[in-house]
Amino acid sequence: MKIRCELTFNGETRKPYLVSGPSEPDDHLAHRIAAYILFWNDAPMVDATTRTPALANFEFLPDLLAVDSAGEAKLWIECGTVTMHKLTKVTRRMPKCRIVIIKETERAAADLRRDLLDQFDRPERVEILAWPGNSYKEWARTVGDSMEAFGESDGRSINGVVNEQMVVTEFKTY
Repeated sequence: MKIRCELTFNGETRKPYLVSGPSEPDDHLAHRIAAYILFWNDAPMVDATTRTPALANFEFLPDLLAVDSAGEAKLWIECGTVTMHKLTKVTRRMPKCRIVIIKETERAAADLRRDLLDQFDRPERVEILAWPGNSYKEWARTVGDSMEAFGESDGRSINGVVNEQMVVTEFKTY
């Protein structure tokens, strides 16, 4: 799947183009573009690779990555499922980087927080955001292979119009 976007949020227009990986489910792209909009002010990259200087010699890639003016990773975003092994590596190798995981449901977010508290040596390093109620399913239905959207976002909420559908989502923090 591919998503060609024309997005205007917080007074700025961007045109990201997302292409799914070989084993990436189609709705994962919808999740990634939502995270891109949610963290608009950080200007995340949708296509970070091992060639991205901040990820040099790194065995894992984020769903989205934002870097500071020096090119250092400042925001690592995962959408959906992520392993404890990956989180352990990221928190150790990027001690100054903000790590955010966005889950499709509040229950999935609560389960992950519980697992982090039980199994993870640095649970406070990982922020977990959840789509409230059925809003993720509604979002995924609005996103197609072409997307026009405009509005405002602030890292905790999206308020706008996506493909002519009103979207107002305040993410829950876990």
